Amino acid sequence: MPRPQYCRNPACPCAYDPPPGWLARAGTYATRAHGTVQRYACKRCGKGMGDQTESMHYYAKRHLDLDEIFSRVRGGSSLRDIGRELGCSRTAVANAVVRLGRQAMACHVDLLSSLELPGKLVFDGLVSAVTSRDYPSQIQTLVNRSAELLLAMTHYVGERGGPRTGKQRERIEQKRALWRPQPGALSESIRLLVNELPRFVGRGKIRIDTDENRLYTSVINADLAMRWYRQTQQLTVVQTPSTVPRTTSNPLFPVNYVDRMIRHRMREHTRESIALGQNSTMQMLRMWIFAWDHNVRQPYRVNDRHCSCRAIEAGARVALVTRLQREFMSRRRSLRRLQVPESMRQVWLGRLATPPVHWRKGQRTIGPALRQYALLDLRFARPAG
Repeated sequence: MPRPQYCRNPACPCAYDPPPGWLARAGTYATRAHGTVQRYACKRCGKGMGDQTESMHYYAKRHLDLDEIFSRVRGGSSLRDIGRELGCSRTAVANAVVRLGRQAMACHVDLLSSLELPGKLVFDGLVSAVTSRDYPSQIQTLVNRSAELLLAMTHYVGERGGPRTGKQRERIEQKRALWRPQPGALSESIRLLVNELPRFVGRGKIRIDTDENRLYTSVINADLAMRWYRQTQQLTVVQTPSTVPRTTSNPLFPVNYVDRMIRHRMREHTRESIALGQNSTMQMLRMWIFAWDHNVRQPYRVNDRHCSCRAIEAGARVALVTRLQREFMSRRRSLRRLQVPESMRQVWLGRLATPPVHWRKGQRTIGPALRQYALLDLRFARPAG
């Protein structure tokens, strides 16, 4: 079990820079899921903690195999299928997926804070669906051009477009009485992604490759930071038609490659799939699990036996990547002094808009429960800015 490294009281100095010997033993307690757990107390403020406080299994009623769940989620298995294999309920698996998704986001923020990336970025939208084909979702992905490192993602849910049959129009009108997308939600998702661009390039020059969607140029031109880059002649925006062959010479190849891997590995994003996501927040948590696997666990090139992962190819320290991999399934990653972007906060807090699944019954929009310990983890992070 991981011994606490920091005090859990945000007002205590030991929450950020604990001195040696700041923790004192304070007895034990027995649990069914984890056996005997050692208690501790902070010598400075008296805050109580235990060996489970920073564990990935904290507040869990059952000790599940997180490695197996991670592998099955990355492979596209449904929650019910994983539950049948592990002999547990769908809810228990969903709880584990929420933990793994938040852990992936925390490790991702920690990893990117140590990188100095060139300002060559590519972004595009992957079209999928949530709850029904009547509600197409679009996941905007920002990718580093040189190492194909997945940097950021945002989420949007809209309505079915194009020609509609009479039955489709009638059904969509009935669904609108329960839920409808917010006006300008797609532009807002792109704006969140554009706001994160300076985090990856600092004050260097930026080259952004996109397709010919007019929303991209309008949002980029309206962003204050991008205006500064444009006025100082440090911003170049290149739009490539979607009809151009998707070969390695295509400027959009890095994001096209990531999109192909998402559709290949995540069953809910396969074209004409019947395994649709049931909740926007859970969909994005699974996407962050994919992102961590894509950036850190998978080799940059499969044919090269000595090839490292994409994070190391992008300049991450080997020692940092090794430590993050070693502690990923055991210790919750701390967000202390790290800046968490708004797009990631929305996923962490479960604030993504989600249409109802059983709309005929008047089901309210719900998502994964936000536990107090997860909310406290986020309070230690620096505000987005």
